[in-house]
Amino acid sequence: MPQERSHRTPLTLVTGLDRTISARIAHTLATPGTAVVSHDLRDVERGRVTRTVHRIDTDGHDEFSLDDIDLEHGCVSCTLRLDLLPLLRTLHRETQVSRIVVVLDPVVEPENVALEVHQTVVHVPGLPPAPAGDDVCLSHTVCGVDAARWLADATGDLTLAEAGLSAAEDERTLAQVAVGQVRFADTVIVERADSAAGAWELARLHAVLVRLAPAAGMRTLNSRQPLDAALMARALASGTAESPHGRPRRPFDPLLSGRPDLTADCGVELMTIEATRPFHPERLHVALDALLDGVVTAQGRLWIAANPNDVLWLDSAGGALGIRRVGTWLATDPAAAADPQQSATAAFYWDDVHGDRHTSIVVLCHRAAPDEIRAAFDAALVTDDELAAGPRALANLPSPFGTDHRDPCDDLETTDRSATVDQTEGENR
Repeated sequence: MPQERSHRTPLTLVTGLDRTISARIAHTLATPGTAVVSHDLRDVERGRVTRTVHRIDTDGHDEFSLDDIDLEHGCVSCTLRLDLLPLLRTLHRETQVSRIVVVLDPVVEPENVALEVHQTVVHVPGLPPAPAGDDVCLSHTVCGVDAARWLADATGDLTLAEAGLSAAEDERTLAQVAVGQVRFADTVIVERADSAAGAWELARLHAVLVRLAPAAGMRTLNSRQPLDAALMARALASGTAESPHGRPRRPFDPLLSGRPDLTADCGVELMTIEATRPFHPERLHVALDALLDGVVTAQGRLWIAANPNDVLWLDSAGGALGIRRVGTWLATDPAAAADPQQSATAAFYWDDVHGDRHTSIVVLCHRAAPDEIRAAFDAALVTDDELAAGPRALANLPSPFGTDHRDPCDDLETTDRSATVDQTEGENR
């Protein structure tokens, strides 16, 4: 029986699109008592993953193990559930391991790993079934950023498959992964600053990053500044308690957490869209185009007239946009009051007629004009005459949003009103 501990082992995730930068970050974290784990997923579609474990004992001695893992179904989720999560539970019980560092493959989004750590029950021989989060504490995520490439990757529409990073079936974009990696970071390390196109481009990148991860600690290095353990320690200490620290975002969490700067800088600006009346579904579909050019990312809650009971979540990055159902409004389902954050949000927006239904979106622009985006969304709201027609008429408005919506669409025929928006709406242009 492996040794039990009374405390959880601290877990740090290292993430980023650039493998070299991630490796350098991990090297600075490889202190005595640390186990550094990585999975190379470049061959995962063939059902094979290469796992490396680097143990540094308390005396500073190194031990490496390199294993090829065969998976019946080659995918990122299988790698996490069948290998990484059980490994975390095992490492927790090794007496020489006081900290675990996991270097994520570029295609892995750290927030998804956090969800798996917290929620997925892991079966390890000799141990009772439990989530890895019972044994490890995901305390920190460090993201590496290549100053010369990141903003282009984060605002484009290139898929991971087109970039040669993932299997052909993976329709996620570089932008979705790049934005997700930075947004979930507690520390951001920007390297190769002197490789950026110029001082203004570097300042624009910085303006984006500090608004995307406002509570994270950040260090910017040029090619002549080595990343060492002392610099990394200072970077880790420069973050704030408001950064994620392994906690996945929930739909009713504050959209401007971390107190980001709301003033414009180098053409970069955070703007909010707020509405207490629903969107006309067809006009909203047209308005969404405003988020696909000149916008780094947009996130938030939507109220669409054709889906009066559903809390819909909008999430865009570069040229990709998705809308999915994440719950029900408190006015529809009082049981939702069990979530204190949703209850607090409902109290703020509550209306005697519509309850807590509302729209609240935060948009991070880098080239788009905020006034034009706001005008496009204002024009998509239902009119006074449409609102006066009553809830039944609004619920039966023709809508492109259904269980399997893709854009561009072949047509805008009326969809079944009983359908919920559970599938990502992929707008890749």
